[in-house]
Amino acid sequence: MLVAVDIGNSSINIGYFAKNVLLVQKIETYPLRDAAEYTSILQDFLSQNQIEKKRLRGIISSVVLSHTAVFLKVLGGLSDTGRTGVLTVSHIMNSGLTFAVNSPEEMGTDRIAAAVGACELYKPPVAVIDFGTATTITVVDEDSRCIGGAIMPGLGLMNEALDKGTDALRKIAFEAPVSALGKDTSGSIRSGLFYGTAGAVERILAEMEVETKCRFRAAITGGYGPLLADFITRPYEINPNLTLEGLRILYEKNRHP
Repeated sequence: MLVAVDIGNSSINIGYFAKNVLLVQKIETYPLRDAAEYTSILQDFLSQNQIEKKRLRGIISSVVLSHTAVFLKVLGGLSDTGRTGVLTVSHIMNSGLTFAVNSPEEMGTDRIAAAVGACELYKPPVAVIDFGTATTITVVDEDSRCIGGAIMPGLGLMNEALDKGTDALRKIAFEAPVSALGKDTSGSIRSGLFYGTAGAVERILAEMEVETKCRFRAAITGGYGPLLADFITRPYEINPNLTLEGLRILYEKNRHP
């Protein structure tokens, strides 16, 4: 059984791939717990879902370095082969991608995993739109080259910024706006957040397509994906577990004999 761990800035998504079924467990990223507590949380999930731990293997994608070593210890302790049965994602592993970007070592491993998943499931050229803590676009061309992307604040960060950076504006509940034309303060903020984020993504993709002379398939993922997908006008695929699927594919490509 494969346990895929995607450690993000807001949440830790854990995918359990057993018998062609994916079960997902979510844990808040902060506060950081010790390895024993995480081990107990994972074991409880396995027990509640009647998942056998035989031949457990693991793979980790992390953008929170303080958590990486802890989860290496957790998965290593659960695996019958110890840490040798656990992989960590990097740009140098076999991914099926080549990186036509500056400093590929700085690229978020979650973006790499999601790009791998999108290429496998939807085929390149593809643009992965991850509506998470940050809104990111990761672009892979027809030759499976990761050629770049864009990063902007996510829906939650913008909501927080308005609340903390102004006297009169307060955080809103995340509900889709009924109209682009806000009739009150909360409606105006919703319009700005939802239509603004979707519009920015559409504009960035349009400019990228002009620059590359390529039309990209759109693959949407991330925690805010279901909220924002309806505001994207171009055709798209939506897959909340795209990063976890990419981790599964990366493990298959790089697993030890």
